[in-house]
Order: sequence, then structure tokens, then C-alpha cells
Amino acid sequence: MRQTFMAAAIAAAWATTGPAAAQTAELDQIRKDIQELRNSYESRIKALEDKLKEAETAASTAQDAANRAETAAAEAKTTAARAEPVAEPAATLQPASKNAFNPSISLILNGTWGRYGEDPTTRITGFAPSGGEVMPPRGASLGESELFLAANIDPYFRGALLAALTPENTVEVEEAYVETLALGHGFTVKGGRFFSGVGYFNQVHPHAWDFADPGLVQTAFLGRNYGDDGAQLRWVAPLPVLVQFGVELGRGREFPGAGEMERNRNGAESQVYFANVGGDIGVSSAYQVGASHLRQRTATDGAVFLDYDDITGTSNVFQGRQRINGLNFVYKWSPDGNPQYRNFKFVTEWFQRRYDGDFTFDTTGIAATDAMNAQQSGWYAQAVYQFMPYWRLGGRYDRLSHGSVGLNANAANVTPPDFDPKRYSVMLDWNPSEFSRIRLQFNRDQSRQDPGTGQSITDNQLFLQYIFSLGAHGAHRF
Repeated sequence: MRQTFMAAAIAAAWATTGPAAAQTAELDQIRKDIQELRNSYESRIKALEDKLKEAETAASTAQDAANRAETAAAEAKTTAARAEPVAEPAATLQPASKNAFNPSISLILNGTWGRYGEDPTTRITGFAPSGGEVMPPRGASLGESELFLAANIDPYFRGALLAALTPENTVEVEEAYVETLALGHGFTVKGGRFFSGVGYFNQVHPHAWDFADPGLVQTAFLGRNYGDDGAQLRWVAPLPVLVQFGVELGRGREFPGAGEMERNRNGAESQVYFANVGGDIGVSSAYQVGASHLRQRTATDGAVFLDYDDITGTSNVFQGRQRINGLNFVYKWSPDGNPQYRNFKFVTEWFQRRYDGDFTFDTTGIAATDAMNAQQSGWYAQAVYQFMPYWRLGGRYDRLSHGSVGLNANAANVTPPDFDPKRYSVMLDWNPSEFSRIRLQFNRDQSRQDPGTGQSITDNQLFLQYIFSLGAHGAHRF
């Protein structure tokens, strides 16, 4: 009995302590796992802390090196500035390559085929010929080829030459000038022979025209491109928009309305003043507004007006001064400022010309001279739209106003003009690249008067033109 009781007690004790022991072992395992996890995280944290310390040390070292490099650069700049007066002249330095100072050279080939209903050599009625009324002849003809050379001479000057090679085997220097590159403070000086800054269109070379011929007001008042020998000073104000002022002093090599003249006088016989303001309108549009003033005197023996009114068929001489005032506006648009696929350009100009001086009428050797005062004006408006890659469509309207002309005693010899010339033009051109252009243009010209009826003579004109550029060529003006 006693033995049975002892066995039962041992069994009960085992039943009680068995699960407790198992639970204790499980807790020990959990504690062990937690300790291992803690050791692992502490090891990783320690590794990250060491890595952070190394990165901070490297950054500090790099900053010290940058500071030392900046200090060394400043010291080197100071040393170079001190050594500059005794440095070897730039002219004796060996260029980096044999072509380092070669100019950019381009040759513009220009040819036309023209069809006229009337004689193209007849001048605009009632306006003194400018000497620049050069129209393409009938049929196929080679126009002027332009040879253009330009290069930076050194860090301080740039030079350029534009020579026109005519079909008559002559060479005319249209532009040959140098201009400064490093005056600073927005100033630029140009000297030599150059196209004047009067107006907008006058400064554009023929190969960059949007039409095959210039506007009537440009032709009548300034010729194809009015240029002079002299100096030009330009200043661009330090403003967020373009504000430019310019002045030119010239020899008076050309007198608009008389063409080329010989002069034997000292001083500046011609002065030009101009100003331009422009800027962006958003990201897709830009504009420019300009004003200009030209004042000039004839040579001492005057300027030959030839057939002033295009009716009498006589030669007349004017001696005095003229003043030309001009206003122009240019607007350009392209989607997001990218003109490659589509773009639009609108240009309009207005000029007013005044003559004050003496007018001489002489056909029989008996000259009649009296005072003359004249005021005439004209304008044009043109728009060109590139509606798809390579193709452009344009339209232009020209108008001249005969204004008021006082001839005094010579009114009996010369018919005062009372005719307002005008012209309509449309063109379509194909531009497969920036180096080639083929243009078809139609003019409905009413710039000449029938002396018998007093009515305008309508001349339907058709032009087919090609323009090809060989070689490098700089960007055109706005």
C-alpha cells in the first residue's frame, strides 16, 4: 500500500514539473533569439556609424582641398596680372593651328528670270531717282554674286568685307569695315564702309531679302542699300529688354536721290541717328521698334536729278540738303520659340523725305534756278509665313505719296508730281536648307504714270529666282 502511494506521488510530481521545464526551455530560446537579434542590430548600427564617420572625414578633406585650390587660383591670377605687362606680345605667339585665324568665307550666287509687261528701266514717276533702281532684266540673267569674308582679328577687333561681283565683270566693295569686340559697357565702334543703320531693311543684304526686290520707298529714297564711308557708334543699355542707340558720321559718298558722287570736302557731310527697342512677348513672340534720322548735303555742284518727274525727259540739278525720317516695326512668331517648322514675320516701315535748296532746270544752255522745297513719304508692309518645313508664303504692299513740292519759278518747266505710286507683291519660296532658296514672285506694279492719260500704268511682273550660299556665313540680324 505504501509503495503504491509513493509511485502515485512521483507520477504526480513528474506530471507537474514536465510542462514547466518545457516552458522554461522555450523562454530561454526566446531570450537567446532576442539577444542574437540585438547583437546583430548593434553590429549593423556600429558599421553604419563607422561609415558615416568615414564619409564626414572625406567631405572635410575635400572641402579643405577645394579651399586650397581656390586660394591657389587666386594667387595664380594675381601673379598673372602682375606679370601681364612683361608678357610676350600676342602677335609673336604661335597660333594653335595654321587655320586658327583664317576668315570665314562665303559666296552667294544669285540669278533670276524676269518677265515684264512694260519697260523695266522706266523709273518711279515723280520721285528723284536714287541710283539704286536695279531691276532684273527681261529673260534669264545673272544677278550680283556676293563674296563675304569675316573674322575676328584679335580679342579686340573684328573685320569684314562684302564685295559684289556684277554680271558686267566689275567688282564693287559694298562693305569693308572693322568693329570693336571688347570696349565693354555696351559700346561698339565700327569704322570703314558699311550699310547704314537708317531704317530696318537698309541693313539687310540682298540674299537675305524676303522678296526678289526692295520696297518702293527703299528704292526711291535710299536705293538698294544705302552705305557710306565713316564711323558708327552703338550703345546697348544694360536693361532686361533691348534698348539701342546709334550715331554715324560719314563722308557723304552717296546722296540718296542721286547715286554715287565725288566729294572734295572735309568733315562729316552725312549724319545718321537711330534707336531700337525690342524684347520678347512670352516664349513664342518677339518684337522690335525702330526710329532713324538721316541728314545730308549735296556736293558743291549739286546732285543731278535726271528726269525728276519722269515726264519732261530732262536733266535737273539740286543743290542743298535733305532729311529722311523713318519708323519701323518688326514682329516675329514661332511655336515655343522654335522657328524650324513654322514661323511668321511681319515688317513695316515708313519714311519721310524733305528737300531744301536750289533747283536748276537746263535743257537749252539757259539755266533757270530757283528755290525748291519738297516733302514726300512712303511705306510698305509685308508678312511672310513658313506654313510647313522648307516652304514660305509672303505678301507685300507698297505705297508712295507725292506729298508737296514747291518749285517756284521752275514750276513752269517741270511738272510737279501729283501721282501716288503703289505695288502689290506675292511670293512663294522653297528652302531645302539654310544654304539654298528658290523663289517665285509676282508683282502688280503701278509705280509709273502714263503722261498722256495721267493714269497709272499697270505692269504685271513675274520673277523666278535662285539664291545659293557656298561656305560659312554668319547669322542674320533680327
